[in-house]
Amino acid sequence: MTQERPAARKRRFQALESSKPTKPVAKRSKKATPLQPPRLLNNETPTARLDVYVFGDGSAGELGLGTQDATDVTGPRLNVNLEASTVGVVDIATGGMHAVALTHDGKILTWGVNESTPTTIPSQSFAPESKIISVTAGDSASFALTQQGHVYGWGTFVMQSNEARKGFLLVQNQLIEKQEKPILIPGLEDHSGRRLIVDRHSSAMVSEAQLDKLYLNIGLVPSRVPFSPRIRIASIHAGSDHAFAIDYNGNTWTWSLNKFRQTGIKAGAGANGTTIVTPQKVQSLFGRKMKMIQGGTHHSVGVTQDGECLVWGRMDGAQMGIDISTLPINDPKSVVSEHEKPRILLEPTALPIAGCSYVAAGSDHNIVITSEGRAYSWGFNANYQCGQGPNYDDITDATLIDNSAVRHRRLSWAGAGGQYSMLAGPHAEGDTPPRSDTFHS
Repeated sequence: MTQERPAARKRRFQALESSKPTKPVAKRSKKATPLQPPRLLNNETPTARLDVYVFGDGSAGELGLGTQDATDVTGPRLNVNLEASTVGVVDIATGGMHAVALTHDGKILTWGVNESTPTTIPSQSFAPESKIISVTAGDSASFALTQQGHVYGWGTFVMQSNEARKGFLLVQNQLIEKQEKPILIPGLEDHSGRRLIVDRHSSAMVSEAQLDKLYLNIGLVPSRVPFSPRIRIASIHAGSDHAFAIDYNGNTWTWSLNKFRQTGIKAGAGANGTTIVTPQKVQSLFGRKMKMIQGGTHHSVGVTQDGECLVWGRMDGAQMGIDISTLPINDPKSVVSEHEKPRILLEPTALPIAGCSYVAAGSDHNIVITSEGRAYSWGFNANYQCGQGPNYDDITDATLIDNSAVRHRRLSWAGAGGQYSMLAGPHAEGDTPPRSDTFHS
């Protein structure tokens, strides 16, 4: 008997809840282990062509399949409009309801919201000498990094509590509310001979608190985060309303909204208006040697150099991917409960999945990729954004994504938007990826 699917719950890019401890927190050394300097300043264009798989709700064109009826894709489906042998995508990013990709020959494609098929941004939108090496996407904005260390952007930032208030950039005291074509972002050029790092994992969103600053003539003007000169940042990562930085000593720093302890800072969890104003070291991640972190609206998920996938923050919406019954729900140092229901996971807790290498956080769902090229998902699933087949229930435990399209493919990347997701893996020359997307053995 077929169940009637509930009305789709549309959400802009808001990653939400859930976390739960399954393993005891490992003892940590007294001193953070220095990281091997990652290749973050590499200014070379990526060359590996990708097979791209999409699933979830594509009613606004988010899936890039080119048809208006491709609105309910229950599991990974090869996007033939991004054929590796012809289009050749080498970098890709998911926004709230749009996506952006970089091709092997330097073209930028975008789709979603008002474009159901990948569309090329005209090359004249960029300076003649520009060579794009990376792209990223936020809720309603996109960015491109050039080999020269310049950043172009377009779109807007929208206040979540008041969509009538928006803005993208403040130039010479003039507010650009919505930028329709790529514009060079002033103030981000790095004249030190190094290349600027654009956080390719972030949501690139502006929080409500940040947008309020816009009207005080700050907020939408690029400015330095106040770190000590002695702290050398290796990578940056962001959620909907919070951000992280990992330094070369292996420490994790954080700032911005923290009501649900999404920053990893315990103080003030559960209190309204809790904000980390300046960067603080995340003591709960001390010694964990984080590789990358992704943030949702009220939760965060990260991968360590040792292959652990850690979750923390809001947990009352399946955001953690672990069995709540395994958590010390009566321990106020680990879990904050409301009305006798677990609501916030205070301690970063490892999923029972080994060899994790990459993670993505969407509205309130998540995907992790392992070193073996397999993908696991969990969280909010009303629009099939977890890719687990014709099952619209929330996915409470991290579950293998397994259908004919990806079963025998090696995956290396995941992206999670508002109500859709993507997977990608290196394309083998001469190989023909499966076009079917069934869940049968």
